[in-house]
Amino acid sequence: MTDKTNPYYIAYLREKKARAEVEQVLEDYTRQVFEKNMLLEQQIKKIRNQQQSLIQQEKLALLGTLAAGVAHEINNPLAFVISNVTTLNSYVSDLLAVIPQDTLNDADKRNISFIIEDLPDLISDTNQGFDRIKDIVKHLLFFAKTDSEQISEVDLVDAIEMAIKLLGPKLKNVSVKQDLKAVEKIPFNSGELNQVLINILVNAIQACEHMPSDTSEIEVKLAQDHDEIMLSISDNGCGMNQEVKQRMFDAFYSTKPVGTGTGIGMSIVLQILKQHNATIDVQSELDQGTIIKIGFNLSACM
Repeated sequence: MTDKTNPYYIAYLREKKARAEVEQVLEDYTRQVFEKNMLLEQQIKKIRNQQQSLIQQEKLALLGTLAAGVAHEINNPLAFVISNVTTLNSYVSDLLAVIPQDTLNDADKRNISFIIEDLPDLISDTNQGFDRIKDIVKHLLFFAKTDSEQISEVDLVDAIEMAIKLLGPKLKNVSVKQDLKAVEKIPFNSGELNQVLINILVNAIQACEHMPSDTSEIEVKLAQDHDEIMLSISDNGCGMNQEVKQRMFDAFYSTKPVGTGTGIGMSIVLQILKQHNATIDVQSELDQGTIIKIGFNLSACM
């Protein structure tokens, strides 16, 4: 009797085969469990990121609400002060006009002459300061529009100019060139449009700050061709390598030091533009600068 006909040998082979099948099933099951665990971890991470993004957007909405409240609070006393200064100027002019010159000595005459000469410049400088405050309040109110569902006809030129003025303190070492053609108004949530513009402009400013050049420059262009409106924001800053460019719209991806950036700015930009049927294209090279083009299709927006 050969080994192949030996019942013990046959039983051994059958047991070996069964053991191998069980081990294969166990290995397959273990691999499936591992893959499901990995997928579950990714989903949990995604949910946490989305939760953090929602929290951040709520913070931005709250900040907008607070900014609007502060702006309104400033507006009321500002109106009183402007009115009172105008009235005060009138009172002083009337008083100076009725003072009898023949009763004054030379020193008093010189003082009054100085007041008469200096008063218009003083009032003019004061009014310029008030106008500056009014502009800041106006920009804050425009930026603070955060109605999540309210779509209105937005003037892109006004929105761009206000965003640049709002970022004025950050532009001390960066020059901004504007080539803004008159275009049709677009249906857009104005508060979300502000977020898009501010995020992109802040990134451009920070990219320029990383370069040693004294000729840091941001160029903003706006033009329309039939139903297509194209907004281009370019800078001659540090630019991006291929890896950073591919991940720039990923939530919580940031190349900035810890504590200086949330990494959600551009992901919010992409989300907002998609919701409004707008497109975004990014061209960038390391140490060569970045060009971001945003397209608004009027027929798609309607």
